[in-house]
Amino acid sequence: MSEMNVQPVSRRPHLAEHIARSLSDEIASGRLRPGDRLPTEQFLSQNFGVSRNVVREGIATLRAQGLIQSRQGVGVFVAAAPAAERAPLPENAPLLDGDNTIRNMFEVRAILESQAAALTATHMTPRKLKTIQDAVLRMQYEGEPTLDTVNADLDFHRAVAAASGNDYLETMIRTVLEPMRALITMNFARRGPVFSNIPHAARGEHEELVQAFIDRDAGAARQIMGQHIVSAASRFGYEIRFF
Repeated sequence: MSEMNVQPVSRRPHLAEHIARSLSDEIASGRLRPGDRLPTEQFLSQNFGVSRNVVREGIATLRAQGLIQSRQGVGVFVAAAPAAERAPLPENAPLLDGDNTIRNMFEVRAILESQAAALTATHMTPRKLKTIQDAVLRMQYEGEPTLDTVNADLDFHRAVAAASGNDYLETMIRTVLEPMRALITMNFARRGPVFSNIPHAARGEHEELVQAFIDRDAGAARQIMGQHIVSAASRFGYEIRFF
């Protein structure tokens, strides 16, 4: 029997190690900054194509390295930099985080906007549909997302609210949406493998809603919009539920 030519087989990195390394790279590059909230386990598991248990293991590695901190009942955050390394906040800078403010806003959006979507599907007209579709088309971009990508995202939600035919509902949705502009802009601007698909994911969910509006399917529109808000919250690091 001739001698076999056996070559060493390189071991594929453990999945949890890959996640820990990817998130560590995001922190090192500055795309994730001290104090930033990590996306939820659900978002990370979907983004990396692994189970939530694998994500937890990767996050545990980063926690052991002191790169991230968990806050009970709030979320997981990039560890604060030493005081000498912290950049001063601009005067009057808006606080986008803290207690449950943003989580509550997402929960309110899920309630209001799912009902608005159902009403919109019921009252759909060609003119209303065109306004909504125009906003979806404007979310297309080449290279990097721009300020118009953010404006188009917000315009889509405002157009759906306006098409519902309920002025009070439209006003309430506009009131909740506008304070989130800075948060959306920040998330859309994040680059790297963990975040780069966020604007495309949002646009894809908008396209699903458009189809429900074309079909005039109120039940589907309500469910898709509610799940869209849940997914959006997950991308920002908040876990909410839609019933």
